[in-house]
Amino acid sequence: MHLREALQIHPREMVSLVGAGGKTTTLYRVAKEMRVDGAKVLITTTTKIFQPTKPHVDRLFLVEAPDALLQASATIKAPAIIGAGYRVDDDGKLVGLPCAWIDSLQGSGQFDCLLVEADGAASRLFKVPSEMEPVIPANCRLVVWIMAIKALGKPLNPSFVHRAERAAALLEVPPDTPLTTAHIAQLLRHPSGCLSGIPAHCRKVALLNQADSPEEIDRARELAPTLFQAGFERAIIASYLTGDPVKEIVTP
Repeated sequence: MHLREALQIHPREMVSLVGAGGKTTTLYRVAKEMRVDGAKVLITTTTKIFQPTKPHVDRLFLVEAPDALLQASATIKAPAIIGAGYRVDDDGKLVGLPCAWIDSLQGSGQFDCLLVEADGAASRLFKVPSEMEPVIPANCRLVVWIMAIKALGKPLNPSFVHRAERAAALLEVPPDTPLTTAHIAQLLRHPSGCLSGIPAHCRKVALLNQADSPEEIDRARELAPTLFQAGFERAIIASYLTGDPVKEIVTP
């Protein structure tokens, strides 16, 4: 099964990706699948991502107004993946667009799907957002929360967990405490935890990534009920080591 099918993305829907452990890879994978199916897809960010290049995008636009992007991209026919940002910084990262611009682009109807990376995680396995994240546009209707299942059992320190000190403080445990399923449940419930900043109107799907072995698939499956209690409509167990990333879909 294709990842876009597992996520159940609706036509012309805006999707925001949050969390840690494979957001950008997931962004590109879903965009590629949609392109193969004949879609015109826009990928962007509200924070920063490394500058997209071919084959991940067909065209990349640096724009100063949403109308300018719409005018420039109107001549590009489907199938296509279009990347958009405000500028590229000195570190080679694409600086994202304001939420209001992304909402305007979605409202134009020009794109079959908008995929938005809505926070950063510094390539860690798990994260707890700051008070300022994620940055999700108002017109978003689907949020994909990502974590690497390999984070279970890893210590709460910056080598594995983005904002590890914040996670430990919310859990009221010492630094380097191994991350457990119970901790994840607590962080999902906490008003300042993993789901803070996600609008109430958004559907939530969990992507449990890096389930690269039968044992890790089992751990992801065992975590799923905790996710459903937190309001997720489904959990997708995934690994990008094989051609088909979807290993299992778990529903309540």
